Amino acid sequence: MSAARTILKGMQVTEKFRSDLDLALARVGSGTETARLEAIRAFFYGSFARTVPQETLADLFTAFLSKWQKGEERALAWLSGVGSLLLMDYDGTPFSRDEWTEIRDAITLEQGEIDLDLLSYVLTLVVDHGAI
Repeated sequence: MSAARTILKGMQVTEKFRSDLDLALARVGSGTETARLEAIRAFFYGSFARTVPQETLADLFTAFLSKWQKGEERALAWLSGVGSLLLMDYDGTPFSRDEWTEIRDAITLEQGEIDLDLLSYVLTLVVDHGAI
Protein backbone atom coordinates (compact mmCIF):
# COMPACT_ATOMS: atom_id res chain seq x y z
CA MET A 1 0.00 0.00 0.00
CA SER A 2 1.37 3.40 -0.95
CA ALA A 3 2.05 6.06 1.67
CA ALA A 4 -0.71 8.24 0.20
CA ARG A 5 -3.26 5.42 0.47
CA THR A 6 -2.20 4.72 4.04
CA ILE A 7 -2.74 8.37 4.94
CA LEU A 8 -6.13 8.48 3.19
CA LYS A 9 -7.24 5.20 4.76
CA GLY A 10 -6.69 6.61 8.26
CA MET A 11 -8.18 9.99 7.38
CA GLN A 12 -11.65 10.88 8.59
CA VAL A 13 -14.22 11.96 6.01
CA THR A 14 -14.11 15.56 7.21
CA GLU A 15 -10.32 15.61 7.15
CA LYS A 16 -10.40 14.40 3.55
CA PHE A 17 -12.94 17.10 2.67
CA ARG A 18 -10.67 19.82 4.08
CA SER A 19 -7.61 18.29 2.46
CA ASP A 20 -9.38 18.19 -0.92
CA LEU A 21 -10.52 21.81 -0.42
CA ASP A 22 -6.91 22.81 0.23
CA LEU A 23 -5.83 20.93 -2.92
CA ALA A 24 -8.47 22.73 -5.00
CA LEU A 25 -7.04 26.04 -3.77
CA ALA A 26 -3.45 24.90 -4.32
CA ARG A 27 -4.23 24.12 -7.98
CA VAL A 28 -5.18 27.77 -8.46
CA GLY A 29 -2.06 28.90 -6.60
CA SER A 30 -1.73 32.63 -6.29
CA GLY A 31 -4.41 33.26 -8.88
CA THR A 32 -6.92 36.04 -8.67
CA GLU A 33 -9.50 36.13 -5.93
CA THR A 34 -12.13 35.36 -8.55
CA ALA A 35 -10.22 32.24 -9.62
CA ARG A 36 -9.81 31.13 -6.00
CA LEU A 37 -13.50 31.60 -5.25
CA GLU A 38 -14.49 29.75 -8.42
CA ALA A 39 -12.24 26.83 -7.43
CA ILE A 40 -13.87 26.73 -4.00
CA ARG A 41 -17.36 26.96 -5.49
CA ALA A 42 -16.68 24.19 -8.01
CA PHE A 43 -15.23 21.96 -5.30
CA PHE A 44 -18.08 22.62 -2.85
CA TYR A 45 -20.85 22.09 -5.40
CA GLY A 46 -19.09 19.05 -6.83
CA SER A 47 -18.74 17.49 -3.40
CA PHE A 48 -22.45 17.64 -2.63
CA ALA A 49 -24.29 17.91 -5.96
CA ARG A 50 -25.76 14.41 -5.60
CA THR A 51 -26.88 14.71 -1.99
CA VAL A 52 -27.86 18.34 -1.41
CA PRO A 53 -30.28 20.45 -3.49
CA GLN A 54 -28.67 23.15 -5.65
CA GLU A 55 -30.63 25.92 -3.94
CA THR A 56 -29.33 24.80 -0.54
CA LEU A 57 -25.77 24.73 -1.85
CA ALA A 58 -26.27 28.19 -3.35
CA ASP A 59 -27.53 29.58 -0.04
CA LEU A 60 -24.64 28.05 1.88
CA PHE A 61 -22.11 29.34 -0.66
CA THR A 62 -23.62 32.83 -0.49
CA ALA A 63 -23.16 32.72 3.29
CA PHE A 64 -19.57 31.61 2.73
CA LEU A 65 -18.96 34.56 0.40
CA SER A 66 -20.15 37.02 3.04
CA LYS A 67 -17.73 35.45 5.51
CA TRP A 68 -14.94 35.55 2.91
CA GLN A 69 -15.23 39.35 2.83
CA LYS A 70 -14.41 39.37 6.55
CA GLY A 71 -11.49 36.96 6.37
CA GLU A 72 -10.38 34.11 4.16
CA GLU A 73 -9.17 31.69 6.85
CA ARG A 74 -12.29 32.01 8.99
CA ALA A 75 -14.47 31.60 5.91
CA LEU A 76 -12.62 28.44 4.87
CA ALA A 77 -12.93 27.05 8.41
CA TRP A 78 -16.67 27.80 8.28
CA LEU A 79 -17.06 26.08 4.90
CA SER A 80 -15.12 23.09 6.16
CA GLY A 81 -17.45 22.89 9.16
CA VAL A 82 -20.49 23.10 6.89
CA GLY A 83 -18.96 20.34 4.78
CA SER A 84 -18.62 18.18 7.88
CA LEU A 85 -22.33 18.71 8.59
CA LEU A 86 -23.29 17.77 5.04
CA LEU A 87 -21.09 14.68 5.33
CA MET A 88 -22.91 13.85 8.59
CA ASP A 89 -19.58 13.86 10.44
CA TYR A 90 -19.64 17.16 12.36
CA ASP A 91 -16.10 18.23 13.20
CA GLY A 92 -16.94 20.53 16.10
CA THR A 93 -16.51 23.82 14.23
CA PRO A 94 -17.56 26.51 16.73
CA PHE A 95 -20.43 28.11 14.82
CA SER A 96 -22.12 31.09 16.45
CA ARG A 97 -25.85 30.92 17.14
CA ASP A 98 -26.42 33.16 14.10
CA GLU A 99 -24.36 30.79 11.95
CA TRP A 100 -26.36 27.79 13.20
CA THR A 101 -29.54 29.68 12.32
CA GLU A 102 -28.15 30.48 8.87
CA ILE A 103 -27.29 26.80 8.32
CA ARG A 104 -30.74 25.73 9.57
CA ASP A 105 -32.45 28.13 7.18
CA ALA A 106 -30.42 26.92 4.20
CA ILE A 107 -30.96 23.25 5.01
CA THR A 108 -34.71 23.54 5.59
CA LEU A 109 -35.26 25.66 2.49
CA GLU A 110 -35.60 22.57 0.30
CA GLN A 111 -36.82 20.00 2.83
CA GLY A 112 -38.73 18.01 0.23
CA GLU A 113 -35.63 17.23 -1.79
CA ILE A 114 -32.97 16.79 0.88
CA ASP A 115 -32.16 13.37 2.29
CA LEU A 116 -34.21 12.92 5.46
CA ASP A 117 -31.27 11.41 7.37
CA LEU A 118 -29.15 14.45 6.53
CA LEU A 119 -31.96 16.84 7.44
CA SER A 120 -32.49 15.07 10.76
CA TYR A 121 -28.74 15.02 11.49
CA VAL A 122 -28.28 18.74 10.87
CA LEU A 123 -31.44 19.77 12.68
CA THR A 124 -30.48 17.70 15.73
CA LEU A 125 -27.19 19.62 15.89
CA VAL A 126 -29.01 22.91 15.34
CA VAL A 127 -31.28 22.15 18.30
CA ASP A 128 -28.31 21.02 20.41
CA HIS A 129 -26.69 24.41 19.74
CA GLY A 130 -29.81 26.40 20.61
CA ALA A 131 -30.61 27.74 17.16
CA ILE A 132 -34.20 26.56 16.97
